[in-house]
Amino acid sequence: MPVLTRLRRLSAAALPAVLVVVFAACNNAAYPNSVFHNHTEFNREVGYLFKWLIWLGTFVFIFVELLLLWAIWKYRRRSENDRPEHVHGNTTLEILWTAIPALILAFIAVPTVRTIFNTQAKAKSDALQVEVIGHQWWWEFRYPQYKITTANELYLPVGRTVNFALKSADVLHSFSIPQLGGKRDLITNHTNYLWFTPDSIGVTALNGMCAEYCGASHANMRFKTFTVTPADFESWAKHQASPAVFGAVAPAAAVPGAAAAAATAPNAAGDCWCFAHDSKSAGVTVNVLKRMFACDAPQYSAHMPLNAVSSTESGVNQR
Repeated sequence: MPVLTRLRRLSAAALPAVLVVVFAACNNAAYPNSVFHNHTEFNREVGYLFKWLIWLGTFVFIFVELLLLWAIWKYRRRSENDRPEHVHGNTTLEILWTAIPALILAFIAVPTVRTIFNTQAKAKSDALQVEVIGHQWWWEFRYPQYKITTANELYLPVGRTVNFALKSADVLHSFSIPQLGGKRDLITNHTNYLWFTPDSIGVTALNGMCAEYCGASHANMRFKTFTVTPADFESWAKHQASPAVFGAVAPAAAVPGAAAAAATAPNAAGDCWCFAHDSKSAGVTVNVLKRMFACDAPQYSAHMPLNAVSSTESGVNQR
């Protein structure tokens, strides 16, 4: 009895903690990398399938466990002379334990196959085309319809289907924007496709990442995704396609101490870094651009590889 009492007390103490953990996990807002935000039809399809399988699996688990407990209790050994009843050759039982699993598998297979066909179908003909190229360790995004290329920042218009052509320039990568569309692999010498339609404007940038280990800097292979209104997207694309503000300039003379920091640091008014390649000196010149499109133009991001944005041969606008 003391053992049972202690078990009851431990269970009563542990139950609130378990419930707190369970209900805390239901808050999608606290988990920006969750795929259960339902911001695209892709996520809704996957979320529906996941919930269906979870509920079906829970039902099967409870049914099997109750059946097991019932059998243990009903057919327990009551005396030394008890012998179990042999059921070999019982046609009814053999049909039941064959038909029930087959029925369960059918309930799993039908929605699974439907989801596969829905998410693997071809995108609409008027979809926004984005070519995604994974590099060690950064992302290149090409918009062939707009003739622009960005890196590590992805802009998507709300309400328009986006069709991604996924390629790798080196090793295996995995393209993932959890809040919009799960993930899909990038394979060398092969193009995979993924499409979805964002249905809401993001308050903040959505996290994107490589979801498959690809080398020493895999953890740094991240990008930002912005879902914006169609008008804002067109304005952004027009800005990206506009001519460069200025080309490469000669390296500035060295400025000692604090004066150098003051001359090169962005100010609070919204200055941005611009990296321009100096092919003659094989060096990099740093300049400050004032109020350049809210400082979010990806080719000015300091975290980008310089060789990805500093050469006109790379196809990335330098502004």
